[in-house]
Amino acid sequence: MLRSPTGLADTMRVSLLLVVLWLMPLTVEAASDTYESATIDSSGQLRIVTTDHREVVIPMGQDQTSFAEPVISKDRRAVGATASYPNCCTSYDIPLQLVIYVDGVTHRFRSKDGLPIFQWGFVDSGRVAFGAEPVHFGCFVHYELRDIKSERLIDSANVPEPCGQNPDPKPTKIPKWIVELATRRAK
Repeated sequence: MLRSPTGLADTMRVSLLLVVLWLMPLTVEAASDTYESATIDSSGQLRIVTTDHREVVIPMGQDQTSFAEPVISKDRRAVGATASYPNCCTSYDIPLQLVIYVDGVTHRFRSKDGLPIFQWGFVDSGRVAFGAEPVHFGCFVHYELRDIKSERLIDSANVPEPCGQNPDPKPTKIPKWIVELATRRAK
């Protein structure tokens, strides 16, 4: 069936409109907030100020007792802090979650085995790494590298440490992202 030039032009206009509409969410999603400051307010909530001076408040989760000092990523597009919870077997609360806020969404990460997260850091734009280990007498640190927005696990590793059961653990190859995280922690 042959189309008239007018009909073909109408079809092309509709097709172009559909392409533009399809691409619009990608354009909106590409624009992201940047953060000027992050603090813990007097009620214990994480308070973030964007560079355009909007204020965002991240409330504590159920049973959460506190946030640790927040950190803003180097590119200023994410804010993170560990979240502490009561622990049955210690006289102090322990950091069981890593809370990351980016582009209007709060992401709460836990280690695979529910171990406390004692070290963490932004790896690059969009990824975070953390190390989790038992409160006392651990023989390894469990590390995870995650994509923040999808929360997808990218890599993980258990790095042995000297302990009572194994005072001289066998050396293992440690991924670069873990070495960088441990280096930042040591400073």
